[in-house]
This record gives sequence, structure tokens and C-alpha cells, in this order.
Amino acid sequence: MKPKLVPKPGRALWRAYSMWPVYLAGALGVIPYIVPYLDGVIPRWLSIAILLLSPLGRIIDQGDIDAD
Repeated sequence: MKPKLVPKPGRALWRAYSMWPVYLAGALGVIPYIVPYLDGVIPRWLSIAILLLSPLGRIIDQGDIDAD
């Protein structure tokens, strides 16, 4: 079987529930560098805890996103 590329990869990443915790954790990691006043407000463990939610997004039924 020949592997197929995703026709619209941006749409697939936008709709993938498992990627949203990764985006949020990345934003929480970058925000203290952009706004230095938030450096002590956002704890480091929060981004790790949010990243641990990512596998749960793989379990949720995502409607019409199919592997075929």
C-alpha cells in the first residue's frame, strides 16, 4: 500500500484535538518571554500538565476525520 499525503495538512492540524494541548502548552511556554511580567505567574508544571492531555485528544471521536 502506497502512503498518501494529507491533502490539506493545515486543516488537519487545525481540527486535531490532540494538537490543541500542544499549541496551548507552547503558547504558555513562550508568553513569559514576550510579557516578562507573567514569568512568575504561569507555573512551569502547568505546560507539562497540559501536554499530558494530548493523548486524550486521540481517544475522542473527531467526526469526519478518517484515516483513509
